Amino acid sequence: MTEIEVPGPEPDWQPATQPPYYTGKNPANQYSVWEHSAPLFQMIGVLALSVQPVAQRLRLHVERSWDGLDELDVVLFRLEGFSFAISKHDGNPLGVSYVWLTQPHEQADKALDTLLETVGIGEDAVAFRGDAHDVRAEQIATSQETSSPAEASGAASPTSLWARFRRAIGVTSATP
Repeated sequence: MTEIEVPGPEPDWQPATQPPYYTGKNPANQYSVWEHSAPLFQMIGVLALSVQPVAQRLRLHVERSWDGLDELDVVLFRLEGFSFAISKHDGNPLGVSYVWLTQPHEQADKALDTLLETVGIGEDAVAFRGDAHDVRAEQIATSQETSSPAEASGAASPTSLWARFRRAIGVTSATP
């Protein structure tokens, strides 16, 4: 069989993984497996610990990946009928990781409780329950906690779901 030679990249092509996407001369824009699948996941909480201790307890292999934000550690696994992913971006605050269900489920609290029990950690390991990225939850919580429409249009109330999440992971600025 004849060997086919593929030419190297053009000198002015940026790496396909390099932001800002779609602005360089490289016609390809690569995305990761995590970046492709994570939008389908349901966030159920944030743990006040990294991925590694959970992975060690369950004898899971931590995968190193990347997405449009930065590098990350992630484990995907099934546990008592629930499909989980636990991720930690390098840019996240130290010591927190996100817990996801890889298939949306009506019993998200039960899933998180199952994970905690199996891993052998208590509720104190949970920095946040729910989907911290759900802007609708922030807006609903903020508007319900304010006394006037003018207040509802401002920053999130210090007792809102979103504000509690930001405090839990160590982000204190008013903007997410």
